Amino acid sequence: MFSTTSKLLAKSLTIVSLCYVASLYANDKQPNIVFIIADDLGPNDTGFMGNEEVRTPALDKLASRSAVLEKVYVASPSCAPSRGAMLSGLMPFRNGAEPNHTYVRDDVRQLPAYMKALGYEVAAIGKITHGNDERAAFDYHNRDISLEKISVVADYLNQRTADKPLLLMVGIKDPHVPWPDKPFAHYEPESLTLPPRLIDTPDTRLELAQYYTDVERMDQQVAATLQAVEKHLEPNPIVIFTSDHGAQLPFGKWNNYETGVKAPMLVSWPGIVKPRMRHTALISFVDILPTMIEIAGGTPPTSGYESDEIDGRSFLPLLKGETNHHRDYVFSTNSSAAHHTYPLRSVRDKRFRYIRNVYPELNFTVQTDHNPTAESHNLWQSWVDAARKNPQILEKVRSYHQRPAEELYDLHADPDEQSNLAGNPEYIQTLRKLRAITDSWIRQSGDTLQMHGKPMEILLPLDP
Repeated sequence: MFSTTSKLLAKSLTIVSLCYVASLYANDKQPNIVFIIADDLGPNDTGFMGNEEVRTPALDKLASRSAVLEKVYVASPSCAPSRGAMLSGLMPFRNGAEPNHTYVRDDVRQLPAYMKALGYEVAAIGKITHGNDERAAFDYHNRDISLEKISVVADYLNQRTADKPLLLMVGIKDPHVPWPDKPFAHYEPESLTLPPRLIDTPDTRLELAQYYTDVERMDQQVAATLQAVEKHLEPNPIVIFTSDHGAQLPFGKWNNYETGVKAPMLVSWPGIVKPRMRHTALISFVDILPTMIEIAGGTPPTSGYESDEIDGRSFLPLLKGETNHHRDYVFSTNSSAAHHTYPLRSVRDKRFRYIRNVYPELNFTVQTDHNPTAESHNLWQSWVDAARKNPQILEKVRSYHQRPAEELYDLHADPDEQSNLAGNPEYIQTLRKLRAITDSWIRQSGDTLQMHGKPMEILLPLDP
C-alpha cells in the first residue's frame, strides 16, 4: 500500500497527465456525452428488453440507433452505493459508500474531476449522486427535475455559453417509489403477466400496474431530455442510458438476484457504435468511469487492488467492435442499513450466479416487508395473508426470509433463478470454483463483510 504522501503525489501526477492529454485534444473534437440514468428500473421492464406490456417508445427509438448492452451489473442494488461506485470506479467497500444513504469518501476522486481535467464541463441535472452530496464537484448541479419540471434540461442547455465539450448527466427519479396512485388505463392489473418470483394477489397486480405507469412516465422524461439535446447540442452526441438497479419489488431492489443487480444499458454513438448490436459481454458499473475517461481522450487509472487503482476497466474496445469479451466475472455487494438485515455478496460468470448470504442464521428483510409505512408494504401484507391459507405461498414467503448460506443458479437453464443448485452434487465443482473466487475477491479487496445496524426481526411472522 502507498503512504499518504505517495497517494497525494500519484493523484497530482494523474491530474497533470490528464491536463496534458486535454491539451493534446484541444484541436481535436471531443464528443459531447449525454448520460441518462433512471432510478429503480428493472432490467427487463422496457420494450427494448422484450417487455411487450410496458410502453417505452422513447427508449425503444433510442435503442434502434444504439448498442444494447444486455449484461451490465451494478455494484450494489441500492441507490447510494450503486451511484458511488459508478462515479468513483471503486466498489462500495473501497470508496466508502457501502450501506444506502452514505457517501463516497472525501479523498476519493470522482468522475467530474477526471472529466474536467480533460477539458470537459460536467453538469448534473436531477438525481446523479445520492442525497444532496456535493462532493462530486459538478460544474453545474440542479436536482430539481420531474416530469413536470423536465424543462430544466432545455433551460440549462439554452443558457449555456461554454465552448468546452460537455458531459451532461441527467438523473430521472422515476420509477422510484412513490408510484402513481392510479395506473394508466392501459395497464389493467388483471391482464398483466407477473414475473415468476412474484405471488399473484390483487395487490401485487395493482403495484405492478402502478410501477409500469411510472416506467412510462420515466420514458416521457427521456423523450423530453433527448428533444432538448437535439435542439441545443451539436449533432450526434454520445447518448448513454442505464438504471441504478432493479425495481422496489420483492426479490428486486436490495437483492443480489438478476432482478436486483442487472441494469439495462443503451449506447448511441453515430459512426462508432453499431446500431442494434446486442452485446452479451459482462460489464460492471465500476467500468463506466474508465470508459468515460477513455471516450474523452484520457488514459484511465489502472484496475486493481492497490490503494490508488480503481476496480473498473474501460469497455470502449467492446463498443468499437474490437472485441466481444470484457470480463470473466462481475461482482455485486449489498450491505445492511435501516430496515435491512445482513450483507450479501455475489458473483456471476457467463453462465452461473453465486450468492453468499453472510449471516443466514438471521432473517432476510428489507424495507418493503419490514416497514409498515413503506411503499409496496400492502403487497407484502397480501402475501402474508395468502400464505396463511396456501402452503405453497407459505413456502415461498418463508424462503424469502430464510435464505441459505449459499445460492447457485444456472442462468442459461433457469434465468428466473427458481432452482438453487448449491446443494446439488452435480454442480459441486461449479460451487467450489465460484466460492473460491468470491473468497479471493473479498480478501484481496479488503472487504470486511461488516453488518451496518442491528439485525431486523420479521415484522409479520407466520405461525410454524
